[in-house]
Amino acid sequence: MDILTFNALKQYQRRIDSDLLDPWKRPAFAVVTMSSSAPWGTVVYNHYLQELCRQHYNDSGYMQGSTSSLGTEFFNNWYSYGQTNSNISSTDTSYGDGTARCGHLGHIALGIGPDGSMIGRPSPYAGTALRNVGVWVNNKTNKNLALFMENQYAGVAPRAIAPGRLTGTEGWHLAWTNTKFYAQNNFGTYNKYGMIGYNEKTGTLVINENKNGGTSMRLHVYSNVPPFDISASNRRAWFNNLDETKHIFYDWTANSAGYAESLYRGIVIPCDDGKIIIVRMEPSNYCMLDRFTPNGSGGYTKEATHTLSTTTTYGMESADRNGIRFQISNDGKYVICYQPYYYYGAGAEVFLIRVSDGKYAFLQYQDSSYGRSFAPIRDSDFMVSYSPNSDSGYGIYMSHIDTRTVFQAIADKGDMSSKVPGFNVYIFDSAYHSTNYPYIVPIIGGI
Repeated sequence: MDILTFNALKQYQRRIDSDLLDPWKRPAFAVVTMSSSAPWGTVVYNHYLQELCRQHYNDSGYMQGSTSSLGTEFFNNWYSYGQTNSNISSTDTSYGDGTARCGHLGHIALGIGPDGSMIGRPSPYAGTALRNVGVWVNNKTNKNLALFMENQYAGVAPRAIAPGRLTGTEGWHLAWTNTKFYAQNNFGTYNKYGMIGYNEKTGTLVINENKNGGTSMRLHVYSNVPPFDISASNRRAWFNNLDETKHIFYDWTANSAGYAESLYRGIVIPCDDGKIIIVRMEPSNYCMLDRFTPNGSGGYTKEATHTLSTTTTYGMESADRNGIRFQISNDGKYVICYQPYYYYGAGAEVFLIRVSDGKYAFLQYQDSSYGRSFAPIRDSDFMVSYSPNSDSGYGIYMSHIDTRTVFQAIADKGDMSSKVPGFNVYIFDSAYHSTNYPYIVPIIGGI
């Protein structure tokens, strides 16, 4: 081998090594179209916002496949939850761009592979999983695992399989319990859905319990909880070995709790400095944030509830696929919580929380026609898509939330809209050039 060839090979190897070591070159999110005529499909972008690849499909039955070949059973049965030939507006079951369609587990109708391939999901059960999932911040164990809670069942399971109906089935989880948080250890029987949060950095596990089926709530706080050991011979011990001597609780009264969504579902965020934040949805009224600060005597001081007003909206009492959602930044240091402003998926009421100190800001898209979708980008930021008709060559409408800029410029509890750019077009491509309402889906395992 001559020296020029040798040097060229070495340079090529260095470039390959650099690509493999650079997490921002991995897939981050996909722009999705699922329409009734061809071509439709996905366009995948990395964290540098470079297009990586695209997949096209051509099938009048909304199913994955090429030309008119048969697709998968899930797509055959639940394609309407992901289709993009109209906007969500006041429609419950159809169309994929609704604000509650996508969350920490991805989209209810489909996952996206690193190569852009559409991976069908049984949408009703994926919606149940999005209802049951809890928060896990500063996750160094495995970012593709998540916490789940439904009634007396709590578990650790992969994010990608979306264990909707499987919450109470031990065999599908890496860790599982049906006794630890139910009718014992100062718990009642109203823990319900997804009201669990773990901060791996501080070793704090928090569960919010509804005490009486009304506005009476109780925070359960476990301290010194070790990181989850994925290689343990008995992973269930992570729950069973929780130290009750390190378990305190704090009773509080919710601002509003008139629906199942606000009674039994909440996003629980344990912050690094000991604060606890809970974000809930009161259908047809508010998106609500409560913040609790340790008082130094084993209890908490609750601040006044921060409410963002909505018009007619629906939570999980109408269907599991509806309600409040969240996503976590790739570095585990920020949580974005959001719900529709109108009906089943139009507009958005948003709270952005910094985990280090519990500081938060809000954003409102009071729109009655089009949904918003979110995806983590790079280490700490989020992309936001907006879904009006992308015809006429516009491509998808996109914006970007730079979390560091927001919290440097906006006061605690402040409106961050001045630091979130307007939605841009002619930047991100869409796979279908006709009447089409695309959205974005995060790629699980993208960083």
